[in-house]
Amino acid sequence: MSHPAVIPVIVILVLIIVLVITGYIYDPIVSLPSLALIGFLSYRIVYVIIKTRHRDIYSYVGKIAQVEEDIIPGKVGYVLLEGELWEAISNEVIHKGETVTVIERQGLKLKVKRADAFEGNKTRQAN
Repeated sequence: MSHPAVIPVIVILVLIIVLVITGYIYDPIVSLPSLALIGFLSYRIVYVIIKTRHRDIYSYVGKIAQVEEDIIPGKVGYVLLEGELWEAISNEVIHKGETVTVIERQGLKLKVKRADAFEGNKTRQAN
């Protein structure tokens, strides 16, 4: 992608052309604030778009969830994660009210482990 300043410069040039066509280019009370405001706003919009483009907002791995319905191996249970109810699967029995950690997302299901078991494995791997 091009440099973030390219789009604001294009917008400012279009605004200058509009000011020339309408005859307001020679009135600094109209043209200078217009150019400054439009330039700043277009720069901020492009900046925010570029910053958020590479963010993965759907990454749930490592997040903590609360079990809402028992999870039994081979069957689907439910967990509450960030205010959303998700189907969850696990290789171990996890009861309602326990805390789990997401280890993988498989389509619209989350694969989870008990929070303490996941933290223990993480600590062992670090050593």
